[in-house]
Amino acid sequence: MAMATGLSIKRIAAHQQHSVPLLVLSETAQQTALSLMEAMVREGLGHGLGVVVVCLEQLLSRDIMCQPAVALVDCRPTMAQIGDGSAFLPNGTRQIDLARLDRDVCSQIERISTVSKVSGGFVVVIDDLEPLLNISRVDTLALLRKFRSVAKQCQSSRILARYSRDTADQRTDKGGPHLPLVSNVLRSISDAVVDVYPMSVLGTWMPGWYSNGEPQPFVTLGDNDERRGLLRLEHRRQSGKVGYEVAAFEINEQQRPVFSAVKAVATVEPSAVAAGPDPRQHLPFNLDLTDKQRQDRADVELAYLEAQAGEIHYQMAEEDDWDEDDPDDDLEI
Repeated sequence: MAMATGLSIKRIAAHQQHSVPLLVLSETAQQTALSLMEAMVREGLGHGLGVVVVCLEQLLSRDIMCQPAVALVDCRPTMAQIGDGSAFLPNGTRQIDLARLDRDVCSQIERISTVSKVSGGFVVVIDDLEPLLNISRVDTLALLRKFRSVAKQCQSSRILARYSRDTADQRTDKGGPHLPLVSNVLRSISDAVVDVYPMSVLGTWMPGWYSNGEPQPFVTLGDNDERRGLLRLEHRRQSGKVGYEVAAFEINEQQRPVFSAVKAVATVEPSAVAAGPDPRQHLPFNLDLTDKQRQDRADVELAYLEAQAGEIHYQMAEEDDWDEDDPDDDLEI
């Protein structure tokens, strides 16, 4: 039995956490999530899962696409379609047949599941949700819900989608009803969301802990290192509880993800402590303890600590709802 790592993202990326049928990676212009997504796909291939790549912008790395267990659903426009104008709608939006995409993905899932080494297990990778969201947010979210439902039927299967949180909430469906922000809706239908950030934002998250508290300058694209960064995981468990986690990630030489906890140690500069008179100097009694008094206080056995040394035995009733989640899965044990 594998020892708990203390980081949920490690188990999710390594397919040791099966209750994540829909995992969304969100990125910004400052930090791409593509390398992390590809590293997670390699983890799936390493576990014997079949992979269906839905390509809307660019193919994944060659070492992934050449695998026999990888199938491609190519939604990129051809040069002929770009030339005759059929690749775009009159408003400039990409022309993508969502019904056909649905059929093609389901067909490839059925085909690739036969070659999977894990009893029908598969990973569907959507390299970029933005072209689909441009067409229709409602239909795209409905499509994700359907794919999630298919993945949920097999414990080890997963939908892995990537989108830019910078632009997703700027698009609206013309003539449609008012809808919540895309990011909020994606979080509500996803089992886990991983927000990716550049390492340089760490100081702005907790001023005074990782920096001197001064505002950080705007991070340029040149500061983006696609092989390492920070992530914030929001994981909705089967019990309904939502866990949050902040970690650092790095893609190693084997193109696999390595995660580490972000530890914070608060420090206070002596100059930051306001100087003032000692409030004890005019008291009519002494608040200081002698060495003997300190030892006597330490030797006192507190009743509530003694009570905690016992054991609690609980017998479940028929109407009890058992929570299979490990209550200590966020601890380093």
